[in-house]
Amino acid sequence: MMAEYRIGRREFVKAGGAGLLGLLALPLCAAIPGGVTDTVQSIRLYMINVTKARNFSHGTWSNRQHVIVQMTSGDHHGWSEALASKNNPTFDLGAWSGFMKPLVGMKVSDAIAFARKSFIENAWKRDQSELIQLALYDLWGKISGIPVIQSWKLDETRPVPGVYTILENDPGMALKEASIAVQQGLNSHVKFKMFGEEDLDGALVSSLRKFFGRETYLMSDANRGYHKTGMDELVRILKGFHAKGLDAIEDPAELSVSQWIALQEGVNPLALIPDYIMRPAPEGLKVFNPAMGKYFNLHPDQMGSMEETALLARKIRDSGCGLMIGDSSFIGPSCTIWQQIAIGAGASWVEAVEKPQESDVFLKCITRMATQRAASGMISLSDRLPGFGLEVDDKKLKDSCSSWCVLE
Repeated sequence: MMAEYRIGRREFVKAGGAGLLGLLALPLCAAIPGGVTDTVQSIRLYMINVTKARNFSHGTWSNRQHVIVQMTSGDHHGWSEALASKNNPTFDLGAWSGFMKPLVGMKVSDAIAFARKSFIENAWKRDQSELIQLALYDLWGKISGIPVIQSWKLDETRPVPGVYTILENDPGMALKEASIAVQQGLNSHVKFKMFGEEDLDGALVSSLRKFFGRETYLMSDANRGYHKTGMDELVRILKGFHAKGLDAIEDPAELSVSQWIALQEGVNPLALIPDYIMRPAPEGLKVFNPAMGKYFNLHPDQMGSMEETALLARKIRDSGCGLMIGDSSFIGPSCTIWQQIAIGAGASWVEAVEKPQESDVFLKCITRMATQRAASGMISLSDRLPGFGLEVDDKKLKDSCSSWCVLE
């Protein structure tokens, strides 16, 4: 049975300090959108439990708990999504939501500033701040009649290929997932997880390359699985993967900037994709060096502040390097949100794609969306809608989710 409960608003106590602009010497001064005096009247949260297992080098998620956030001001709604918990089907939505209670009653522009400030001062985790900022920017854009990516100066419009991600530690199971990628038209760019075991990872490369042929851009993510491997040995291993058909690899190990540069020189023409070192966005702006890799990943849920994320995306693009927009196993509104960011930033590909084979609960509630995916797997803007352009049947979502609550 669906759980239902209601949480009253807690009085907001203003934090002291010198104000947002003086908080930290970040590369980008705060430019919170002005002109919107509307307040956040309520926040609704919908929990969706996903039971499709996901395998990583650091362990397995047997299930995961996604929280869909709906912020309301008048007739306008802002949406976003968090991967809030893993392997915890009894996840307490009400207890988890406590950090966002102070936002109710704030002006939308003030709430955006508060979310960024909370991240900078380490009062909120990076995923909490990012979740709230995205919903608030969506709400602000809908009130203002402006697409969010336009306000961030992400002005590219060309379609971007979607990526299908395979998370299986058995070559046979990986091939079953590869068949789904073909069925969904997401086989121009495919990513798979590596597990820090040379023989297994090499077998995955060989099997998937044989299945897809040379037309597919085949990349892997080792999640720093080769962290105990010396540099010379790592070069040998990665060259071996390239010889088997691998085009690019994300985070083979935890590396410093100088090590990334040396490794890319050592494994050419294999493309390296720095990810972990680029998080959160303010840190990515500090360490970015175009010689570190041929592509750079921006990992949703880990960027912290959306202003710096937009600036970092433009910086990577303007350097001549490729830009990748990653994923956080999303099954809800964050798919279209990050697809729009990818398109606006001129990304090389986007991993945050809808996953109906894992959960279609939210997808069945969408009534309008600003992005669309062609049979070829290319994702484009169907319309330049205000905010992130997402409209949802919230009554249907309430009836379909595992649990829900409202902050007001």
